[in-house]
Amino acid sequence: MNAKNQISLVLIGFVIWVAATLVFRIAGSYFFERSATEYWINVIGTGALYAAVSVGLMKWWRIEPKNWLQGAICIALPGMLGEIPILSSFSELMSNMQPETAGRYAAFLFGGYASLIGFAWLMSTKASSLLTPDSK
Repeated sequence: MNAKNQISLVLIGFVIWVAATLVFRIAGSYFFERSATEYWINVIGTGALYAAVSVGLMKWWRIEPKNWLQGAICIALPGMLGEIPILSSFSELMSNMQPETAGRYAAFLFGGYASLIGFAWLMSTKASSLLTPDSK
């Protein structure tokens, strides 16, 4: 993966994080303060969506699967770092949600980033193992 791809993926990750944070700032209670079943459907669905969109983007840009982990980290890192001040000042910055919702929100973020990075790691490992001969 070249530097242009890395920078582009970091910028896309930043834009996705800003857009999602604004949506959750406005309508977070809808996503995180409903029933447990609805919350878990949101967590699972969003994690799958993160992975699908990121992999789709990397396929579209013809980034080799062996580099998908690097690409996923480029996408995820801006949001992971951006959430530090959000979570540390959750009550003030995400005022449409109850303070108790911070735990659900943080768990949702961990799940989404883990899905994205985990799937990319799996696919990168698979691609790399196909490139190297078995050393039995």
